[in-house]
Amino acid sequence: MSHKTKSLWILLCLLLLIGSCSGETIVEVFDEYQVNITVGSDSVHVEESISIKNVIDKPIVPGYAYTTLKHSSQNEILGLPLPGKQTDPLDITNVVVTFQGNRLNDVLVTEGDESTTIRYGLWFPISPGESMTVNLEYDSSDFIDKGILFTQGYYPIAANIPINNAVINLELQDGSHVTYSNSKPDKSNKLATWTMESLGTDEWLLKYEYSKLPLPTSPVRWSLMFWLFMLAIVSIWSYRNWKPRR
Repeated sequence: MSHKTKSLWILLCLLLLIGSCSGETIVEVFDEYQVNITVGSDSVHVEESISIKNVIDKPIVPGYAYTTLKHSSQNEILGLPLPGKQTDPLDITNVVVTFQGNRLNDVLVTEGDESTTIRYGLWFPISPGESMTVNLEYDSSDFIDKGILFTQGYYPIAANIPINNAVINLELQDGSHVTYSNSKPDKSNKLATWTMESLGTDEWLLKYEYSKLPLPTSPVRWSLMFWLFMLAIVSIWSYRNWKPRR
């Protein structure tokens, strides 16, 4: 493609983008937002398949798309929650964005004080009512916090345009089980799936916990119940051994 032809193509894309993004009208939605999380020994591999749909009656160009990731953790000691939360950026590696099997080069990863942002350019027109699917993948060890018997994990989904259908699939290592999550999963062997329809622009923060122990999935963290049980045992032992003798 000649330099002149390339310049005219970019100009056309910009004109379509400006025309489609004027005003406050929603011109595009994430029709499908699927996340596949594969847990390794020390980190997780994340694959996102994102379908962007044109919902107006004229062509649009998505332009820059953003994925914002952050680590929001509860202060705690021995598994017991304490007042206060901490938000930090994530350390991510091996970032790859593909469209129709081709790797995109217009990708930028920035790390702020409280979050990490992946920005990628989608300079391809979408016809009215049509969709385009982009695939994003990366690795990170910051999505899991290992404990003695239990490992806590989470994944955040948030967007500045509406999400119609969001799905998170979690694949654990052999012998591990989901022992807690803040929403009920559909489980099949070592795979757990969570779905959220009509998410809109609300944030969805999935929290879960897994262990080698064959425990059922509970609405309360097993790690918290374990430490409360240990605290009760220590308290009873201390009372029996240190109570004043009559």
